[in-house]
Amino acid sequence: MTTQTPHFSRPVHLREIPATGRHFVIDTNEDERRAVARQLGLPSVAALTAKLHVTPFRKDGLAVDGSIHALITQICVVTAEPFESEIEAPVDIRFSPDGQDPNAEFDLAELNDPEAEDPPDLLVGDAIDLGAIVSEFLALALDPYPRKPGVTFEGGEDEASLSPFAALDRLKGKDS
Repeated sequence: MTTQTPHFSRPVHLREIPATGRHFVIDTNEDERRAVARQLGLPSVAALTAKLHVTPFRKDGLAVDGSIHALITQICVVTAEPFESEIEAPVDIRFSPDGQDPNAEFDLAELNDPEAEDPPDLLVGDAIDLGAIVSEFLALALDPYPRKPGVTFEGGEDEASLSPFAALDRLKGKDS
């Protein structure tokens, strides 16, 4: 069994956080940024920083809020050319020993109110990893179909001719 090591690790233990909370400024080094780029399938991550505030949550949990800033290189889905993007993303997550395991299966029918606040994530042990949180929120902020600024996709056919019904009509000999 192999365990996946975090791309960069900044562990914070429950006992390190006073009642008023604690501020963290995370600056990544070149090796950490290279590892994050590899994890996220990016050509490069030129900069990755975070300003986070960790506070106690309930009796034995932790809450993290703040923001991340990244300068990344992505590949345009239209031109296949690399381009730089600047990302600013908020961070807001809570952990509790009685929280929900993010890897556990859940029943969609149990989601009564999609606007309701998410339950806290499961706190395993007495520590969280701010590095893993930063990587996760950067991944969530990425555009799944990045386009170089000013580039638009121009298809050769209109949508009506791409429909499956148009294809069936062509097979029947009814060009429309």
